[in-house]
Amino acid sequence: MSTGYQMDQTFAVWRILVGAVIIVAIYGLGLFGVGFFLNGMAGIDLTQSSQITLILFLASFIPIWLGTGAVTRVLFGFSIPHLYGRSGKIRWSDFRVAFAYIFVILLLLELLVLAATWVMGAPPYTRNDVVSILDWLIYLLPLIVLVFLQIGAEELFFRGYLLRLIYSRKARLFWAVYVPSFLFGLAHLDPITYGFNSVLYVLNTTVTGVILCFITIWRGNIAMAMGIHFAVNIFAIIIIGHGDTPIGSGAALWLSTIAPKSVTLGASMIVITVVEIVLYSIWTRRRFGALIPIEAR
Repeated sequence: MSTGYQMDQTFAVWRILVGAVIIVAIYGLGLFGVGFFLNGMAGIDLTQSSQITLILFLASFIPIWLGTGAVTRVLFGFSIPHLYGRSGKIRWSDFRVAFAYIFVILLLLELLVLAATWVMGAPPYTRNDVVSILDWLIYLLPLIVLVFLQIGAEELFFRGYLLRLIYSRKARLFWAVYVPSFLFGLAHLDPITYGFNSVLYVLNTTVTGVILCFITIWRGNIAMAMGIHFAVNIFAIIIIGHGDTPIGSGAALWLSTIAPKSVTLGASMIVITVVEIVLYSIWTRRRFGALIPIEAR
């Protein structure tokens, strides 16, 4: 089956690498600039949990859009929409379906966990006292927009720029899928917050990256990967956050009571990774009859 995700034109490896470095540098400069101005000059404590801290964190991904737009135009001669897929458009039907399915699955899993732990007298969630219902509603729409920009920036870079440009060279899976996915996982490395669980977090996000790459190749468009990513981050940022991080507790209605360095969280990461693999396997076997796109083999 031809998925149509490869571009008609191929580009030199050095251009792809230089472009990636420039995009990351622009993102880093933007992140440093915002942090320096707000923390050093405006006196805003970015370590404190608040909607403002979260908004600034999510807005820090906007330079990735700007950097990718500049790189693709200058180094490759095309615009950002060429990274979405052959049509040059985000396939919104795929986005909506993926978002709805994953959001419902996450909700059912959380309700199952809540019911199981409630019986044992140890509910895993508590109300976030920092965020009132009114504040949550006021910030809801802008946060949804910013979460979309954040996940869109990550998908644009990892599943759009890196995957599509490398994959179009008919590169081996190691270079087109596994290396970008490992870099995606490393981007989530946070040993200060998670301790050893940070390794499991990297493993989980690497596997997630591989799955999103394959889904993107199967569909010939990054829309479904964006929908999945959007559902996960909306749930984790706006609905159930983590009380031990300023970003995780900045706007969520509820907070997880599971310690980030605990064995419980580590075990849950392993279970979630296995569930992701099983769900992907069921979907792709029923839909396409194979786990890996034929073009990518």
